[in-house]
Amino acid sequence: MEQSLLTAGFAFILSFALIKCLKPVSKKVGLVDKPNERKHHESPVPLIGGLVIYLTLLIFGLLFFPDHSVKVNAYYFSAGLLTVVGVLDDRFDISVRLRILCTFIAAGVMMYYGDLIFTDLGNLIGLGDVMLPLFLAIPFTLIACFGTVNAINMCDGIDGLSSGISVIALSALLVILEFDTKLKIGIIALIAALMAFQVFNLQLSRNLKKVFMGDAGSMMLGFTLIMMICYYSQANAIRDSRFEAATGLFFIGLPLIDMVSTVLRRIKQGKNPFKPDRTHAHHILMHAGFSSRMTLCILLGIAALINGMGVLLHYLSAPAWLQFGLFMLLFALYFQAIQHSFKLSHLLQKMHGERRVAS
Repeated sequence: MEQSLLTAGFAFILSFALIKCLKPVSKKVGLVDKPNERKHHESPVPLIGGLVIYLTLLIFGLLFFPDHSVKVNAYYFSAGLLTVVGVLDDRFDISVRLRILCTFIAAGVMMYYGDLIFTDLGNLIGLGDVMLPLFLAIPFTLIACFGTVNAINMCDGIDGLSSGISVIALSALLVILEFDTKLKIGIIALIAALMAFQVFNLQLSRNLKKVFMGDAGSMMLGFTLIMMICYYSQANAIRDSRFEAATGLFFIGLPLIDMVSTVLRRIKQGKNPFKPDRTHAHHILMHAGFSSRMTLCILLGIAALINGMGVLLHYLSAPAWLQFGLFMLLFALYFQAIQHSFKLSHLLQKMHGERRVAS
C-alpha cells in the first residue's frame, strides 16, 4: 500500500511538473489547439497532455525499472510511436492513412515482440471456445487495436472525458486483478499521470491554465488499454488468462459502443463514417441543456457502471456467452437511442428544463 501511494505521488508530481515545463515550449512550436467554428475556447490551448503522460511513464520506467523485458521495451516503442504520430497530427494534421498505418505497425510490434495477440475469444456463443487461427488472429488484433484507438479518440469531445474514462478502465482492471500483477506499479503511475492532467484540463484551480490531451494522448491511451486487455485475457506458455476476452469489452464499453453506433448510423445515412458530426453521447446531453461539467459527470457515471458490470460478472464467474450477450444488449439499446438522437435530446431537455447552447 505504501509503495502504491509513493508511486502515485511521484507520478502525479512528475506529470504536473512536465506540464508546467512544456506549456511555454508548445506555444513556441505551434503545438496548440486554435479556436474555430467547432472549438469555442477563447485562446490557443497547448496540446501536450498525451506527450506528458507518455513521458511520465517513460521516465518512471527508466528510473525505477531499468532492466526492462522485451515486452516492456516493445510497449514503450509502440506507445512512443503513436505518441509521436499523434503530436505530428496535432501540429500538422497528417493523413488518416498514415495514422492507421502507424497504429498497425505499433500493434504488429506488440504481436511479434510482446506475444500479444487475440487467439482465444472464449465461449462467446455457447458452442465452445472460439479459437482463432493465426491468419485470422492477426487481422482481428489489428482491427481491435485500431478500433479502440479510434474509440478513445472519438470520445475526446469534452474536457476530461477520454482521460476520465481511461482512469475508470484502469482502476477497474486493478480491481479485477485484485491489485496482484507485475504491472500494478505502471498502471498506478498511469492513473496518477492522468489525474495530474485532469487538474489542468478541467482547470480545478483558477491559477492553472487549460491544456488538452490531443491525438497523442487518445491514441496512446487507446493502444495501452487494448494491449492490457489482450495481455490479461490471453493465456500463453508462461501465464494463464486473468479474465475472459468478453470481460474486456466492458472496460472500453462506453467509447466502443458510442463509436460503433455512430459509425453505423453514418453509413446508414450514406455519410463518411469518419467525418465528425454532433451525435455522440456528449453532444446529445449538451444539446439537451446539460453543461459540459454535468455531461462529463453523467458519462463518467455511465462508464463506471459499465465497468462495474464487467467486474461483477467476472466475480460471479458468468460464462463468456452471457457476458457477451449482455454487452450486445447494451449496444443494441444505445444504438436505438442514437438512431433517434434528436428525439432523445428533446426528451432529456423536457426532463432537465430549459436548454442551453452547447459549447
